[in-house]
Amino acid sequence: MGKLEKKVTLITGAGSGIGKATARRFADEGAMVIVQDFNKESAEEVAESLKGQRHLAIGGDVSNEEEMKHVFSEVADKYSSLDVLVNNAGVSGGPEGLGEITYQSFMRMLEVHMGGTFICTKAAVPLMSSGGSIVNLSSIAGLAGWGPVHYASAKGAILGFTRSSARELGGLGIRINSVAPGVVETPMTEELDDSLLSPLIMMSPLGRIGQAEEIASTILYLASDDSSFVTGQWISPNGGLITI
Repeated sequence: MGKLEKKVTLITGAGSGIGKATARRFADEGAMVIVQDFNKESAEEVAESLKGQRHLAIGGDVSNEEEMKHVFSEVADKYSSLDVLVNNAGVSGGPEGLGEITYQSFMRMLEVHMGGTFICTKAAVPLMSSGGSIVNLSSIAGLAGWGPVHYASAKGAILGFTRSSARELGGLGIRINSVAPGVVETPMTEELDDSLLSPLIMMSPLGRIGQAEEIASTILYLASDDSSFVTGQWISPNGGLITI
């Protein structure tokens, strides 16, 4: 029996990268996977490729509360409840310095990463009447302040949200934790210049960047009963880049 056998799981931003790898890992562990992505076609392609049955693809912008209300209403209609939510959707920022980032781009970064995490968590809680697990994707940038300030700020906010929410949701039997990956090979990092990636690889004790499947394994741990006494925490699979 898989670690998520017959569990209803929803993963945002699951059309590519870490979200896609997590959807595949969850399905392999027996879960019913709701593949949510801004690009519905990508979500449909992933859902169709998954092992098992009763998977679902849904489009939508996680920073749009009305669109997400529709998503969670569809989940309630089809599955009645939700066991696991993975808040993975995000956008990348360019290498701009503080003086170059506009207020609009700063707020957009917060809206998608932190706003989307808030909107989806709030919508998921009523569907977790029997308890559940929420996993929020932060980043090494949120831990160490690396990268563009708007990206690091948004990812850092997710860590605070996770810790605070754990105190409120624990009494409902809902665990909530964060994963803060280091540099991982995804479509987002493919946009980075080698001059930015090479020093990070050299600094890593493991001498490489991570793979999306490795992060999916960490997410699976926090989603499953293997972490039944873990809440309000963060795990950073980063190859030893930081060890705080």
